[in-house]
Amino acid sequence: MRYFLTGIAGFVGQHLAAHLAGRGEEVAGLALPGTRQESVGGPGVTVHEGDVCDGARLRGLLKAFRPDRIAHLAARSSVAGSLRDPAGTFAVNAGGTVSLLEAAAAAAPGARVLVIGSAEAYGEVEEDDLPLTEDRPLRPLTPYGLSKAAAEKVALFYARSRGLPVLVARAFNHTGPGQEPTFVCSDFARQIARIEAGLTGAVLRVGDLTARRDFSDVRDVVRAYDLLLEKGTPGETYNVCSGRAWSIGEILEILRGLAGTPIAVEADPTRGRSEDVPVLVGSFAKLEAATGWRPAIPLPRTLKDLLDSWRAVVEKEAR
Repeated sequence: MRYFLTGIAGFVGQHLAAHLAGRGEEVAGLALPGTRQESVGGPGVTVHEGDVCDGARLRGLLKAFRPDRIAHLAARSSVAGSLRDPAGTFAVNAGGTVSLLEAAAAAAPGARVLVIGSAEAYGEVEEDDLPLTEDRPLRPLTPYGLSKAAAEKVALFYARSRGLPVLVARAFNHTGPGQEPTFVCSDFARQIARIEAGLTGAVLRVGDLTARRDFSDVRDVVRAYDLLLEKGTPGETYNVCSGRAWSIGEILEILRGLAGTPIAVEADPTRGRSEDVPVLVGSFAKLEAATGWRPAIPLPRTLKDLLDSWRAVVEKEAR
């Protein structure tokens, strides 16, 4: 089958492209100019430059490629960035979803489309709400969360009012090799790798360690997306999560335990956000019922693989 991925050069896009191409699927995708396209290409994978908000570009690509499946991964994914530029975040995350679905309706109306949402859309939650299920009302606390809630509503509108086979994956936190260091697990792993290599002092700078988040391995996440494209019900939303909350402090201690040298910890108040909720943990029961998916990779293994990937990057930097 033919799969088209927006955001193919991003963290998750690269993993999903590799997952699909590895079993012989034909994969094409859209990436912004200047992104890490060299790490995506390979047998069965074609990368096209363009902007997800450019509807004419998308229509042309979809008409030429004739995809059977579309995964809409392109987004501005930084919560902190959304606080600096709410309008730009909303334009890409909500407006880009409209652009993609309009193009799909015009050029690939039979393709099943998976729109990637975010658990940040849940926003303000109470302990009694946990674990979060898909029917929990959305009360986003950040422009990013609001933009992803809007993208979900757009997707469901096109499914229910326009008849497109569109469904939503509401993704909780995920990490793994290749993640940008703007995210907490990758930030810690990069700092540790640089300390091990002697590129910086043996002090790891951290923000709030008390927040608890539901982390999955990116390789489990792309497997869930793949299964949803095949077995999910259009017009429905599915949590993609592990069902377990880890504190940021627990993640830090796992990574420190993997380090090859003693590392001190120093609080950095600039790394915290007042908008963060104390805990987000979800239920994947609906996803499991629809597809049989369960998380397979334990977080300690994910963190080891992440640290090893940063060690390889830092080794090249140190040469």
